[in-house]
Amino acid sequence: MATNGYQETPLLSLLSVLTTSIHTIEDELKTAGLPPFTLDPKWHPLDSLDGVPPPRLYEARRAAMAAANMIKALVQDVGTAMMASSPDMSVKALDQTAYMLTADIDLLDVFRTEGEKTGGLHVDEIVARLPEGKKVDPQKLGRSLRLLSTEHWWVEKSADVFAPLRWALLNTPGTPSHAWADSSSNAALIGSHAFVAQMTDPAQLARDTIEAAPIVRGLHATGSTHIKNFWGWLAQDPDRLGGFARSMEGLGYINLPSLKADYPWAALPPETTFVDVGAGQGTVSLHILRMLYDANPTLRVVLQDRPQHLQEGEKYWAQHLPRAIRDERVAFEPHDFFQPNPRTGPNTIYWFRFIMHDWTDSYCIKILRAVRDVCHATSRILICDCVVPEAPPAGSVTNGVKFSFEDTLKSIDNDAPYAPIEAPYPLPKNFGFATKATYRTDMLMYNSLNALERTTRNFEKIVTGSGFKISHIYTTRGASSIIEAVPN
Repeated sequence: MATNGYQETPLLSLLSVLTTSIHTIEDELKTAGLPPFTLDPKWHPLDSLDGVPPPRLYEARRAAMAAANMIKALVQDVGTAMMASSPDMSVKALDQTAYMLTADIDLLDVFRTEGEKTGGLHVDEIVARLPEGKKVDPQKLGRSLRLLSTEHWWVEKSADVFAPLRWALLNTPGTPSHAWADSSSNAALIGSHAFVAQMTDPAQLARDTIEAAPIVRGLHATGSTHIKNFWGWLAQDPDRLGGFARSMEGLGYINLPSLKADYPWAALPPETTFVDVGAGQGTVSLHILRMLYDANPTLRVVLQDRPQHLQEGEKYWAQHLPRAIRDERVAFEPHDFFQPNPRTGPNTIYWFRFIMHDWTDSYCIKILRAVRDVCHATSRILICDCVVPEAPPAGSVTNGVKFSFEDTLKSIDNDAPYAPIEAPYPLPKNFGFATKATYRTDMLMYNSLNALERTTRNFEKIVTGSGFKISHIYTTRGASSIIEAVPN
């Protein structure tokens, strides 16, 4: 096919995908009465806890991100590919440390007014406002912010004058996303030093324990041989452990809108017991119960975890949903999920959020078997985790018909339950860059816990191996899916 005298190439095909996606995004925002996307230092309504995009907008955003990134991959030169491309294969750690710096020194706290956030501050003034113990060299800070500006987290308004952009707000002190910068970033850096050595060590190939994670090898290489695993590394620093707990709360919030919208919670039968296994403080459970509180007055939640986590959970629920405690619709139950589950009644849902990705297959089967051996026939399990899409290239023709991305977007019913679409040619079927966070999390799980995010086939292995069968996989407009399984 020719376009303006040019033979259609992958680059021109991507231009078509990108143009179609951007027009769709603009139209959908207007239809929904939402403002356009900007990089201004304020949250967009779709960034809120209730902000789930309509299906058509969600798919257009995925395609736009993937197409823009693939265009860069096509047109960049070899020097850019080596030193500054999106994968940043050689020096990505330097971007990471610049990001961690802004979190560690609580940089956003020095911008006291909206005018300062918009107009920016000179690096000398920024450093002058930093508290003692967090002051840095102004020139080096400016260089770090200049690096982050290439990814549109910050902007250099004029020489050495910097202002935060929308995504810099993720590092607002006191927020869960701010806490995420420390625990996950430090773990990734420590483990990355030993990643290749651990993966290529013949003695480690068959080990499936948490102690075989690269971070352990990295810690031991620095002399911290007393630390046996990731959890031990967290436990040695109370501030880091507390920050990790807050970051897990943040991850719950990030996925919350899509989890609430894309599973049929309203269909839960009366007298359902919702058992949150390995609950932590039960962030997602709280919001699910709040959403269904009046519509399903017999729904009850049970949080199961170690006693110290449940203590934090009681405080969290007392603050955010006290009537559930008063009405006895939430219980806090100490439990080791490798042991038989004490909840065995009918209509019990066992909810595992971000549990399976912490463990290798043999341990996951033990966790699920501890439920299967005691659960009622009417029970089911819900596994909330990333489902890793495999990544073959997309085809331009389906069943002999030219694939029209514009027609596909137009055919999406925004009022129907969400169902993902096929990626348009020439994007890979996993939507490339738009799903990169899933693959990076998969590597983080190996790096920190010798564990993994799973493909559908991986989930089938642990589910069937524990005596369940998958009844449905609910893909959501977020990073997580919900795998529903019933006794086999």
